[in-house]
Amino acid sequence: MATSHEQAVRDAATALHEAIAEACAAGLHITWPRSVHGLPTLAISQSAVLAPEPQAPAEVAGEVKTKAGKA
Repeated sequence: MATSHEQAVRDAATALHEAIAEACAAGLHITWPRSVHGLPTLAISQSAVLAPEPQAPAEVAGEVKTKAGKA
């Protein structure tokens, strides 16, 4: 049988999971801390949503140029 402390942690973990899932679905990016002590300072950002995806280098006439400019 779970102790009251164990149940409190499990309840909080469930609530945190639900809140983060909803935030991610809304477009937020959550960065996890390294340890449990960092939980109050979770990094939450919209910038990952707002920043455009990086583009791959453009191909020139079907060939990718090398640093020397030759295909």
